[in-house]
Amino acid sequence: MERYKSSIPTCLYKLGFIAVILCVPYIIRNLYYLHLINLIGIYCLVVIGLNILTGYTGQISMGQAGFFAVGAYTSALLMMKLGLSFWVATLIAAVVAAVLGIIIAIPALRLTGPYLVMATVGFGEIIRLILVNWVPVTRGAAGLTAIPAPSLFGFRIISEKSFFYLIYIVVALGILIAVRISNSKIGRTFIAIREDELAAKSMGVPTNTYKVSAFAISAIYAGIAGSMFGCFSGVASPDAFTFNDSVGFLCMSIIGGSRSIYGAFIGSVTLTFVSELLRFMQLYRLIIYGAILLLTAILMPQGLSGMGPVFRKFSHRWKGKRRLHGNIQHSQRKER
Repeated sequence: MERYKSSIPTCLYKLGFIAVILCVPYIIRNLYYLHLINLIGIYCLVVIGLNILTGYTGQISMGQAGFFAVGAYTSALLMMKLGLSFWVATLIAAVVAAVLGIIIAIPALRLTGPYLVMATVGFGEIIRLILVNWVPVTRGAAGLTAIPAPSLFGFRIISEKSFFYLIYIVVALGILIAVRISNSKIGRTFIAIREDELAAKSMGVPTNTYKVSAFAISAIYAGIAGSMFGCFSGVASPDAFTFNDSVGFLCMSIIGGSRSIYGAFIGSVTLTFVSELLRFMQLYRLIIYGAILLLTAILMPQGLSGMGPVFRKFSHRWKGKRRLHGNIQHSQRKER
């Protein structure tokens, strides 16, 4: 009975948080800020997949913009050329991204450290060059325009407010699935591979299979996010899927905490707003990202999501000191 009583406040907190999220479009009337919040949700999906790959499995990828682009272009072309619905096109885009993730992961199994990073960078650049040069299909540098908006039960999702609910429902499902994965046998195996791949292999774990699976899961998240980005912006061009974007996704992962699923959201919020505040310094974007990464690695190795235990520890110490000070004052008054 006590266990159920203790879980009631947690449920109330969760319900309160959900209620606040549902009210965001009515609280924030400025369409520019609502647009940024929608972008944060899309980026969060990409970073969730990256956290599973990098934070849980220990495989660093700087080619997420490639999978992001594959999702956007695949779904957009399926809707524009074949007339498929957004939902079917997104499902196919996720499958295509997963297949490409597996294709990249298999030859990369023997690569670690900087060599793996270089391989993923190469993949992202190959995808970008294909988008630029495959003009009959992708329209080259001009990109795809007038991408159809999604619809649900006859209702077209075209406004910032309607996109907000679509994006964050998908984000909530993505977080839920990622948390379930991280708490399952698969997640524990990912962590074992990250900590000591040789030891995991000696215990009979098929490490190659799990590493390829992590790449596929990461690609699926990026593919779904790309599909939503294409419909949300209405445009898909190679300029939106560059190496800089891959660096940005990795920065979001590290700043929020690559070993935390919720860190993906924290990192997306932080870096998106920092980028907007420093828009006048876009030429120095990579330098700023590098400085932020360096400071994060030195001051917050676990990212912002890892600061929770530190704050709780500080809070407990502060409360303990206040309690001790109060007891001392009380004993002094009694002595008087």
